[in-house]
Order: sequence, then C-alpha cells, then structure tokens
Amino acid sequence: MNAAVESRTFGVSTGELTAIDGWVEQVARRWGESERTVFRTRLCIAELAGNVIEHGGAPSGHDQIVVTMRHLGDGIGVEFLDTRPPFDPTGERAPPEATSIETLRPGGLGLRLVHAYARDLSYRQEGDRNRVSLKIESA
Repeated sequence: MNAAVESRTFGVSTGELTAIDGWVEQVARRWGESERTVFRTRLCIAELAGNVIEHGGAPSGHDQIVVTMRHLGDGIGVEFLDTRPPFDPTGERAPPEATSIETLRPGGLGLRLVHAYARDLSYRQEGDRNRVSLKIESA
C-alpha cells in the first residue's frame, strides 16, 4: 500500500504562516492522526516556515515554500522546500546565553523544538532550493 501524499506551494510572507498551519492541520486530521502528532507536525513546519520568513533576507518576489506530507504507517513524513538563501537547520543551535536581563533576547528555541520532535532530520541544498526532510512519529 502506498502512503497518501499531499503537497502545496505557498508564498513567502507572514500572511502565509496561517495558511500553511491551517493546511497542515487539515491534512493531518483527515489522516486520523492524534492531537499530539498533529501538534508536533504543525510546530515543526511552522518553525521552519517562520525561519524562512524571518531570517531569509530580502524577498525576491519569486520565493516559494513547498510542503509535502506523506502519511506513513507510523507517522508523517515531511519535505519542506524553500527558495531562500541556503540555511541548514539540522545543526544544534543553542540560543545565546544571557548574562543579564538586558542581554536576554527572545528566540533561538524553535529549532531546538524541531530537533526534539522530528526524527530523520536532514538538509540538502539543490540548486536554488533548500530541502529539509523529517519524520514525525505517531504519538
């Protein structure tokens, strides 16, 4: 039996974050995944998309995010492609340690959550695209 596959292309803007999140939730729920699995999938994809939008530099006007989800027997496979400058999210990145309340900066924890929830996390650059693959195990 082949895994069900759903794929959708989005623009790269803050307005698209809601569309991405809603689509991911809709697909995972249609597949009958648990609340926990749906949450983990949404969180990982939202963090990847948020990083592309927030840290990807000046938009070109032709940028895209393509999310492909595969319903596996034991979870959800995700392929996340974007056309922004190269960025490898697979390396461990600890947020900078604050030495005082004045040096405390928000952020830096999103990729740690991706690392905590995702299995088989991999990255490769293919031409002008970043390709991140991961698996969210059924919970």
